Amino acid sequence: MKKWILFPLLWAQVTWAGNSTIEISQRCAPLSSEEKPLYSGEFRWGYDLPTMLQKFVEIYQSPKRLPRRAFWDSQKQILKLPYDGSRGGDIEISEKFVKTIVRHVERAFELKYVDAVFFPDMGHSHLLIPQQIMKDKYDKYPVNNMSGMYRDMFRDGNIEILYHTAEQLQALDENGDVLNDDHIRWRHHTRNIVGGNSPTTDLRILQNPTSKANTVNEVPGYYWWGAGFNLSAQKNGCFEYRAQGKTFYFDLSMYDLEPDPDSSWGTDY
Repeated sequence: MKKWILFPLLWAQVTWAGNSTIEISQRCAPLSSEEKPLYSGEFRWGYDLPTMLQKFVEIYQSPKRLPRRAFWDSQKQILKLPYDGSRGGDIEISEKFVKTIVRHVERAFELKYVDAVFFPDMGHSHLLIPQQIMKDKYDKYPVNNMSGMYRDMFRDGNIEILYHTAEQLQALDENGDVLNDDHIRWRHHTRNIVGGNSPTTDLRILQNPTSKANTVNEVPGYYWWGAGFNLSAQKNGCFEYRAQGKTFYFDLSMYDLEPDPDSSWGTDY
């Protein structure tokens, strides 16, 4: 099996901080007008692995970050995910929730389920909500309090989080068969990662043999909540994760990447 590593450029600034409330409050300043948003046009479909990793280095070192990312509200002393005012406004999230996501990311690297934290690989999530809990609790939240619903979902230990990985990694040939490469076959096999909503959780892998891309989009016994959060690594990101013995930082957002409004094409793909 081929082994791929990230490029030495990333290792220039290594710090061994953590994700305590104090450390997060120091890193997660509110968005400034000078920040550059990350747009979907930065990426394309069908990356081979070396090119995808090279793109990760570029994005990690660039000033571009997830739009409407999580930030520390110094006045209220809480972490928030920006969210629509008509749906309840910003979502309060906890240190425990952040550590849960970090656990998912770090464990995915340990198990070699992922190669990079950004949209082309491990960059978005979906929520798996037990059917009865969905019916008894979350179905009852009004649209104007969806932020409260998300706040409670992100605290709910019964909910699981699914990540579709290898999102833009080329895994199939022109006939729809998995490429003849051991690492690509493994990534295709493990592209549906599920973790419990706890910092001590482990990961499990789901399969969908009816999908050539092995994309799971429903799980028996669970309500599929498609609108999860997004994550993307960047050198000034709010939250820390460790992979391959090094330290990285990433951001969280409730918003998908959008096309660059200044793009003359009006689309990114």
